[in-house]
Amino acid sequence: VWQCSLEYIQLMTSKKVVNKGKAPPAVLRRTMTTLCVGMIAAAQNGIRTGVFEAASFCLLVMLLWKRSTMKKRKKKKVRFSELTMLVFGLFYCGYLPTFWIRLRGVSLVPPVPPPDFIAGLLNWLQVEWTVGLLATFIVAANIVAADTGAFIGGKLMGSTPLISISPNKTVEGAAWGFAASLGVTLLFNNWLKFPGNLGVAIAFAVVVYAASLFGDLIESSMKRAAGKKDSGQLLPGHGGLLDRFDSYLFTGVLAYAVVYWWFYWCGTPLSQLIITPPR
Repeated sequence: VWQCSLEYIQLMTSKKVVNKGKAPPAVLRRTMTTLCVGMIAAAQNGIRTGVFEAASFCLLVMLLWKRSTMKKRKKKKVRFSELTMLVFGLFYCGYLPTFWIRLRGVSLVPPVPPPDFIAGLLNWLQVEWTVGLLATFIVAANIVAADTGAFIGGKLMGSTPLISISPNKTVEGAAWGFAASLGVTLLFNNWLKFPGNLGVAIAFAVVVYAASLFGDLIESSMKRAAGKKDSGQLLPGHGGLLDRFDSYLFTGVLAYAVVYWWFYWCGTPLSQLIITPPR
């Protein structure tokens, strides 16, 4: 989260973006990064209500105070671009990742026990077999399958552009990606009975794939606005961490929503669906 927020700041403070608005002061940018990490720590400890709102309030108060203390009159003005960069940065790099912790923290026990080799591994790691653990793994496997399927499908059959924001993406690649994602979901639904209903499994695959594709396109649009090919250079040949995890950011939110409402509708006690520290 720390690295992703730094890469987000690099995109938002690029010359191409700053020429159209104004970047927040450096101290505010550093504070935003720290607050993003703090939101993750809070979620890990079961604190989920009001954290994003409180962090946003603190940042905006700091921005107003910082601008009011500037000596030059022109620098005292607060630009709308500063407000949006800070609040969206908190949302994008801090709030969204907390839903992976919420998803992992669902303590409901799956209807089917794990296979022997998985049970042995969990026992060695001292980790409990829960819906949260299973759902987190399946969502991650879906994203990997979707990316792999989209890459192969695009190489073999790609000819129809999907969207102008990302010229390399094709309709054919997207179709292959969805097919791979759906296949993984149905495999686990048949093997480990998660989510245990064919219709919900299909809906789960649709939601996860749509969220992963949307997350990829959002980051592509930010890079295009910044005039950058990659969000960073941390991973040679692959760009930055944000380039690797853009598909995961929005996925955790929607995956958690599907798991939460499906099991709640099935009559699961609320105490087993809200976030608890992963075990």
